[in-house]
Amino acid sequence: MSSYDPMSIDKQVLGFCLAAEFFSKVSNIVTRDMFIREMRDVFDTISFSHTKYAKDLTVGELSTLFNDRNPALPDSSRERAQELILSLETGNPDNIELHIDIVNNFWLRDRARQIGEKALSIFTGESEEFGELRQLIDAVEDGRISDKTTYSVVDDDLIELLENHAGPKDFPFEFDLIREKIDGLDRGNLGILFARPEVGKTTFCCFLAASYIRQGFKVTYWANEEPAPKIKLRMIQSYFAITRDDMVRDKVALLERYKTEIAPYLTILDSVGTSMEEVSEYAKLNRPDIMFMDQLDKFRIGGEYNRGDERLKETYVLAREIAKRNDLLVWAVSQASNDAHDRQFIDYSMMDNSKTGKAGEADIIFGIGKTGSSDTANIIRHLCISKNKLNGWHGMINSQIDIDRGVYY
Repeated sequence: MSSYDPMSIDKQVLGFCLAAEFFSKVSNIVTRDMFIREMRDVFDTISFSHTKYAKDLTVGELSTLFNDRNPALPDSSRERAQELILSLETGNPDNIELHIDIVNNFWLRDRARQIGEKALSIFTGESEEFGELRQLIDAVEDGRISDKTTYSVVDDDLIELLENHAGPKDFPFEFDLIREKIDGLDRGNLGILFARPEVGKTTFCCFLAASYIRQGFKVTYWANEEPAPKIKLRMIQSYFAITRDDMVRDKVALLERYKTEIAPYLTILDSVGTSMEEVSEYAKLNRPDIMFMDQLDKFRIGGEYNRGDERLKETYVLAREIAKRNDLLVWAVSQASNDAHDRQFIDYSMMDNSKTGKAGEADIIFGIGKTGSSDTANIIRHLCISKNKLNGWHGMINSQIDIDRGVYY
């Protein structure tokens, strides 16, 4: 059976697409890459006509328009294309559901082709894009044709919009000094925390994460900078707001509280060489409410980039997409450049290796400034908000750090 056999599914789909209304229903599913040879040129002509005129096409009109748009086509290719066009049928307009099912099957067949090609490419070592292969397989397994596209229609009415987006923040700040300026963040948001080394950004992350745990949110912390057990201990310490000596003395009583108040809500992941693809898969399978990525800059991504800042920007784009697709909050942790050394107010242009690329993806950016000596007696910290898409407030919040208890106040 040839590709142009009257019973071939790709030929049937082309015929159905002669109807403008039907084409509008499937235009986000059917693309030229799903066809072969002259079929692609015929599909391009159909798409052009519906885009410009939005009217049903007859076979004769398609034939004329095809010749007009392809004047330099070789005679042999033109003859095959015209033979194809003359054999097209729009089908019975009363069988619209059947036609949609045929298009969906056509989509599945094309997905099978893509899966096979990508799997072979990975097998032969020509590609390492496992993420794309996984996405293709997921779309077929789930049976969601819409996963073919990168967009979806927002059809919420006014009441739903107000209920879902005009109410209290999903993740309120507990820290009074911050809450006076910003209520909190929502699912789908990306926040950035950055500071110079040894200023207290990991302590602030633990302090913030502990506040989320107290509110009953599930928190995942990716640790690729400091040892993960050390971060876990600091987070528990921050939750109880006591010194390590106090924890050692009261460890039996605290263990019971840890089991009921912290353990069900906290996951610490020791992360070395982890890819953004792995993070995305984890979020999809485990559904945390909040993820801290410390440090986001060190996660691996696929692709080739001419400059480091281009790779970093793409990393933050992927973090933002993970937050949106999985309906969670992501906090990205990053270093500050030397420009932020010994400064009270630091802004996002002082983030390491990226003046604006990383910042462009964030909803809010916290920098932690510090001046003066580096000894532990210097407890003054300046929380600097240099980007805020949540309520627009920018400025500096003066606070203090209690290193022994792992809290800010």
